[in-house]
Amino acid sequence: MNFGRTPEEIENERKRLLIHAFSGLGSIFLFVFGSLSILDGRPFLGSVLFGCFGAVIVLSIVARKINNVQPVSLFLALLLFLLSSFLLLRGGASGTGVYWSYSVSMLMVLVVGPKTGGIYMGLYIIINSIFIFGNFSFTYQYSGLESSRIIATSITLYVLILASEWIRIGSYSAISRTSESHRNMASTDSLTGLLNRHGVKEALEAKKILQPAVLILLDIDNFKKINDSYGHDFGDSVLVKLSEIIMSHTKGGDIIARWGGEEYLLILFDTELDPSKVLVSKIKNDFKNYPFEWEGASISVTFSGGISTLNSNSSFTQSITLADKKLYSAKDSGRDRIVAYL
Repeated sequence: MNFGRTPEEIENERKRLLIHAFSGLGSIFLFVFGSLSILDGRPFLGSVLFGCFGAVIVLSIVARKINNVQPVSLFLALLLFLLSSFLLLRGGASGTGVYWSYSVSMLMVLVVGPKTGGIYMGLYIIINSIFIFGNFSFTYQYSGLESSRIIATSITLYVLILASEWIRIGSYSAISRTSESHRNMASTDSLTGLLNRHGVKEALEAKKILQPAVLILLDIDNFKKINDSYGHDFGDSVLVKLSEIIMSHTKGGDIIARWGGEEYLLILFDTELDPSKVLVSKIKNDFKNYPFEWEGASISVTFSGGISTLNSNSSFTQSITLADKKLYSAKDSGRDRIVAYL
């Protein structure tokens, strides 16, 4: 079962699982006790339990068909609110309804979470306190001491449940943040902040290519010589600056990655080959004209590139190979140029 990544997704699936669990187990109890109530000469109680049985089955079916189960959980909590109040106020079978009301009202809070559950809980305590302490003919006649104990026990139970729920929600958030941090570390390059190879794979899996895209491979010229001559810190600054220039010229929906070492991968969507060549030429000129400073001297750095088209997710390897061949053609032709696969 996929419980999602974010706390919201996890909570939604938890509620779905809770709805299904209650529909399975709760419906059995409702059906059995509804039948027993009718056989024991309590048709009104039996009818209420059978009505809840039918409603639970319907809610379970609806929860299977929709993505966001919050409306279903709210309706189920309202149903449990009414059922628990009925058992408490009417007494059930010989005053035993109050014992069942504890478990039913507890589920009422669990099914909607601590925020909404707190509202339901407050209303439950206030409304039922009015009825059990008042002199109403339709309510089960508890003694004053019994009424006080019922309310005190309910409040204690709800406080414990709410505390547990807040701790659980906090744990979800902490685990989700840690998981997301690890996921980002696994899919991004620590130096430039761009995607790495694993990140590109994930991005392509999440983005279905419906129209041909443009795939570009860039490689900084003589990068080993740059590192040997000026040091690795200087080389890192070159990599970071090229990343910044590329990002300033591309759209948010494009895939930009440090493909390895001094090599960069660009996948441009919603464009064609000629506009992409113009875009890469602008990036190349901005990068070439950027004055890298080293011991008072201004150093110019260039890159070469190869361009191909990407027609579908399945043709990614082929497109990379074609762009790589054109990249080597650019290197062999003297560097500081872009060659496209036509």
